[in-house]
Amino acid sequence: MKDILYIGSQSPARQRLLGHAGIPFKVLVHTSDEQPRHGVNEFKDYVLAVAQGKMRALRLPEATKTEDTYIFALTADTLIRNPATSQIFGKPLNKDHATKMLVAQRAGPVEVVTACCLEKFYKQGDGWQRGESEHWVSSSKIEFCVDEESVETYFKTFPAALHCAGAAMIEDHGLRYLKSINGSYASVQGLPLFELCEKLRKLGFKL
Repeated sequence: MKDILYIGSQSPARQRLLGHAGIPFKVLVHTSDEQPRHGVNEFKDYVLAVAQGKMRALRLPEATKTEDTYIFALTADTLIRNPATSQIFGKPLNKDHATKMLVAQRAGPVEVVTACCLEKFYKQGDGWQRGESEHWVSSSKIEFCVDEESVETYFKTFPAALHCAGAAMIEDHGLRYLKSINGSYASVQGLPLFELCEKLRKLGFKL
């Protein structure tokens, strides 16, 4: 019998990737404000701190309402950084903000970092005890160029882009704007599947 991965993410892209990989999952909510508790200098550390904050704020299923003796939980965060200016692109505030992000990305390659927190919890009494864990980051570089004439078409095709880091969606129609990628295609979408499957097996997840 396969295990179930509990994910603290509402991202359709991450859910779609898990489906492609054949990993059963259930969605949980978190109460994180998605801001690191402490100041961090390195971009990768910053993204990881956000993912770790989500894990701390994850609402796990009630232990008394499941027969499972252990569960696996995953949180993740993806952010984009312009290495030339050190500007960080998160989720846009609105369409105008998203357009400015796309314009900034035309200038050259940007760094896309996805951080993941995978933890195993064991049932202890009426609650859960944290067990083994794997925390890691995956970094890629992409050139994503939505030209000025295509911006409106892009948003009409991908309204969900307003909820993505940097307003960049590289799948489906978005592939026409992806000039180059150096790294993991799945990670840029929000979840490094190869590394995730390796970490799941290491923690004893039955795929």
